[in-house]
Amino acid sequence: MKRKLIIPLASLPATAAFTPSTPYSTHLRQHPTTCHTRQNTNLQAIIEPAIPLTLATAAIGTYYWIATSDSRKKHSQYAEYQSQQRELQIQRDKLAYIEPKPVWTLDELSQYDGKDDESGPILLAVKGDVFNVYKGRNFYGPGGEYHIMAGRDATRFLAKNRLEEESEGELGVDLNVGERANLEMWYWTLKNKYQFVGQLEGYDPKTTEM
Repeated sequence: MKRKLIIPLASLPATAAFTPSTPYSTHLRQHPTTCHTRQNTNLQAIIEPAIPLTLATAAIGTYYWIATSDSRKKHSQYAEYQSQQRELQIQRDKLAYIEPKPVWTLDELSQYDGKDDESGPILLAVKGDVFNVYKGRNFYGPGGEYHIMAGRDATRFLAKNRLEEESEGELGVDLNVGERANLEMWYWTLKNKYQFVGQLEGYDPKTTEM
């Protein structure tokens, strides 16, 4: 009969004391330091890489905040400037407003050429329609390139693309087809851009019709 070799459990190394048949709770009681060390090592392996990443993210955020501070300041200043400009435009609109009426005479137009009131309305007539062109004050106001048209019938000036007075002989010549076509372009430009305030007395459509 063969004898079995029995090795006492106490004589085994500590690392060999835990077997699949040994409950983990029993192993934990027998070797608490080893198990806690392994758990702490695993937790440290997770936390340690996250710390530099968190610090790097915070550093990038701080740098971005500092780097864009000047841009935020400029944006705020520009928003304030836009608000001020809107308020100024509202005031200009009030000062330059004129009540529309059905018919204007040439004498009435001449009172609104922009010379006496630098913030008031500026009127001109084109093809029998009267417009308040105060929004184009830089062009039609005193010193402007088109000031010759302000406060009067600008029909022939626009048809001929002309910025000087016509002679009596020239005024007696009807507009040709090309000039009437050119006038049509100018008329719709003004109509789409400026306020219509009435019609010019005595206008004859036959002088400009195509």
